[in-house]
Amino acid sequence: MSFSNVPCDDQQTTVIIDNGIADQTVFEYEKFVVPVYPGWKKGWQKTKNLSLERFSEIEYTPVKPPAGEIHAFINQQKLTNLPKSMTVHRFSVSVEDIIESICENAVIHRPDINDQVSDHIYYGQYACSLRRDTQQGELGYYKIMRGSTSIYMLAVKWSVKPFVIEEGKEPPIFKDKEIRKRVTRAEKYLRYDVKLCTGESCS
Repeated sequence: MSFSNVPCDDQQTTVIIDNGIADQTVFEYEKFVVPVYPGWKKGWQKTKNLSLERFSEIEYTPVKPPAGEIHAFINQQKLTNLPKSMTVHRFSVSVEDIIESICENAVIHRPDINDQVSDHIYYGQYACSLRRDTQQGELGYYKIMRGSTSIYMLAVKWSVKPFVIEEGKEPPIFKDKEIRKRVTRAEKYLRYDVKLCTGESCS
């Protein structure tokens, strides 16, 4: 999923940290901390690295993954120079619109964790019965964070076999014990490991 941005006059410099290492060649102002995913014991590798003037996107997949993680990947995005009116809640609507446009059918869930965080953070979860481009089902858990003039998003995703979504019912795929374990692991990772730091303050 990729998103367009809205320009404004504010400028900022951001440091993205991979594997806990910051790029020291730029002035540190906002730091997007993205540690290696805990479920990937042999680390990860970049399979996409797009950098434009006001938008960047990186995609990671596990190195020699265990059988249960073969179809897992992480998508990291940053949009810069956004007006203050672009809140995480407003941005989440754009994310949901894209999910619905690429899926044959989708269930989008707002986790209760949102009631415990600031207005600058938003969590979302979705189940896509069939992606029109890959012809596979997809599950995802994402975190959106608002910086000074930027929006940051990290999503943990899994490709699964296509499944049926019935209106008003929880997709049966979420009753699978392995899937529930993956979702719990992703929630803990996004909540406690993925952070946006400004100065000495991280959230």
